[in-house]
Amino acid sequence: MKTEFNHAANDSPRSGSSKKVAPVIWAAIVALIIAVAMWFGMRA
Repeated sequence: MKTEFNHAANDSPRSGSSKKVAPVIWAAIVALIIAVAMWFGMRA
């Protein structure tokens, strides 16, 4: 039973493809927030 839980909480077998996509999505969100902040900064 212990060997079943030796992986990370978000490391389920079915989320194999989303593990590569998640960092890209987070990078896009961060870049979008920075772009919006700069846009508001230039308008002010």
